[in-house]
Amino acid sequence: MSSTHISYALHSYDALAHLDIHIDKVALVTEGGGQRGIFTAGVLDAFLEQGFNPFSLMIGTSAGSLNLASYICGQHRHAYRVITEATASPEFFDTYKFLLQKKGLDLDWLLEQTETSLPLNWQSGHDNMKSCQVLACASHATRHEPAYFDLDSHAWQDALKASCAVPFISPKAIQANDEEWLDGGIAAPIPAQEAYKRGYKHIVVIRTVPISTSFDHRWMCKYSKLLGKTKAKAMIELLLKHEAHYRATQDFLSNPPEDATIYEIHPDKALHSTLLGSPQHALEHDYEVGLLSGKYFLATAGRHIEQA
Repeated sequence: MSSTHISYALHSYDALAHLDIHIDKVALVTEGGGQRGIFTAGVLDAFLEQGFNPFSLMIGTSAGSLNLASYICGQHRHAYRVITEATASPEFFDTYKFLLQKKGLDLDWLLEQTETSLPLNWQSGHDNMKSCQVLACASHATRHEPAYFDLDSHAWQDALKASCAVPFISPKAIQANDEEWLDGGIAAPIPAQEAYKRGYKHIVVIRTVPISTSFDHRWMCKYSKLLGKTKAKAMIELLLKHEAHYRATQDFLSNPPEDATIYEIHPDKALHSTLLGSPQHALEHDYEVGLLSGKYFLATAGRHIEQA
């Protein structure tokens, strides 16, 4: 069997050439991207509207893991509200406080909202995870290696905070399992390789940027050598590690192993929203794009995926 990569962007006809497939074991992988995760929220809401959840493994990074929490709990438009309400609140992040007081992302406050104003139905989540494993990816704070935390545990909030702790914007690393953790995007921005290592040959990937997006700041290496042991140098080093892992993942996605098929749901052009501080109209637009993209996937490959 030859490897296959199939694009499920709107206005792409790639998917129409693969309607004769049958899939009975499939993993779902969700990229991070801060508020750009509103696209993923739209895709997953399209799935929820159709009662579509054939996945026996889900792995998310950063905002992607938050989206999976809403999805596995079966809560339509929950992730939409987390992004448009909670992450847009100055209680979570305020640019002026960040610049003047060095107060970054308040992940404790964000996760509190999932128990108060935007509660997750975690009982339903645990019931759904009896037949599905859901993992949140985080990066070790010093070794920068990926780890995968099972959300079917009492420490699910710590797992989500660890996955979302963006370096230098979050005030500190997150303590979990007696170690310190940072955003999963450093070591595994799109953890599709992990799904493959766990035996999955059919992997659905939800991206928050077009597949043609590239990042390459390797030219900064020569400047970082001049900075000594400074915060700026540490920032550059983490950026370069993230980009190296991103390039490796993109190569895996576009040229998967011979026995693997990648089904990639992604925007066909840059989303209107950004990491933080996106205007409401941008979030609404990108949610609708995600919703339509999810429906396109369901109308094509989704019809051939066997429900668990």
